[in-house]
Amino acid sequence: MKPVIALVGGVASGKSAVGACFQKRGAVVVDADKAGHEILHDNEVKMELRAAFGDDIFDAHGEVLRQKLGALVFGDAEKLATLNNITHPRIRKNTQAKIEAALTDPQVRAVVLDISLLLESGAYEGKYSLLVFVEADEASREERAIQTRGWEQGEAARRQANQLSLVEKKRRADVVIHNNGTLENLDRQVEEVWQTYVERSAAGGH
Repeated sequence: MKPVIALVGGVASGKSAVGACFQKRGAVVVDADKAGHEILHDNEVKMELRAAFGDDIFDAHGEVLRQKLGALVFGDAEKLATLNNITHPRIRKNTQAKIEAALTDPQVRAVVLDISLLLESGAYEGKYSLLVFVEADEASREERAIQTRGWEQGEAARRQANQLSLVEKKRRADVVIHNNGTLENLDRQVEEVWQTYVERSAAGGH
């Protein structure tokens, strides 16, 4: 069976960077955030979002302003639930199709799931063979969120509060990758995981 590696960690812990390290070794990364961005261009989704949240979350071209939508729903459990009910079933359908395509592609060595609410949703139970926790301290995550995502100070912590605790995520993980150092150090850790769980699996190991 082809390895399916699921990534979990804190908000802005660097799961995408870990996914990129796996990708260059022959894995396909199924990124739920990208799927979430894609479905926001769907006209049916836009209609439902407009009905739920009004015109203010759209730009002059009728596209969803993701940052404005995020600021509106995070911290408001009811609005977040409404958004999730609109988007999550479609995101799961999209990601499931990509997982199945990767699993049947002989060129693909492994499948990596980069899905923010992987454990919270319960929708992916039994669909991965390895759970990797990407660990980064709060200061590093805060800095990444501000520099790479343009978030305001404290936004990462606010979004993290809507997720399962990092202690619990780490407890459930099979492997921990530390991402407070350099990209070279990160890549070295991914190589160890790759050799142990992908190369050995391909060679018939357990």
